[in-house]
Amino acid sequence: MRAPDRPSAGGFSLRLLLPSDAAQYRTFRLSNLRLYPTLFRADAGEESLKPLASSERRLNPTPLNRWQGAFDVQGQLIGAVGFRREAGAKRQHIGQVIGLSVAPDWQGQGVATALMVDVIDYARNLAGMRQIQLTLTIPNPAAEQLYDRLGFVVFGLEQDALRIGHESHPKQHRQLMLDQL
Repeated sequence: MRAPDRPSAGGFSLRLLLPSDAAQYRTFRLSNLRLYPTLFRADAGEESLKPLASSERRLNPTPLNRWQGAFDVQGQLIGAVGFRREAGAKRQHIGQVIGLSVAPDWQGQGVATALMVDVIDYARNLAGMRQIQLTLTIPNPAAEQLYDRLGFVVFGLEQDALRIGHESHPKQHRQLMLDQL
């Protein structure tokens, strides 16, 4: 059973990703991991060795895990973002944005903004959710501008967060306090 599509301006729609979307999601994700190796913690080579069942498990919605997709009018996945609620009594007020990615041909057309607004709206409606956190590899001007526009503030910098070969890449940590919106 597919989740209903939610139309957006710009020729794409948003809907919950489900295990039945795993094959398309896996292809989309591997493509982005190869195109932008510095932007994601996951490595394309390692991820390509995982079975399709790994993507099916990732897309299985639970009270702590949800993935949203953006689809063009032909039904092709053009963007995705994950949201995880922290487990445990002391951290269940925090949500994590993970894996935001948009197909190259769709960048700059509002897909990332629509996905992030959806995540924020979803988190705002969760009982007890107080903040959303995310990390981004810097420099990444487009992502930094998006998160600035949405109200995410920097609360830390992790030097040497990713190593690709001998190259080091820092990650910026950001948060959005939902009760201040």
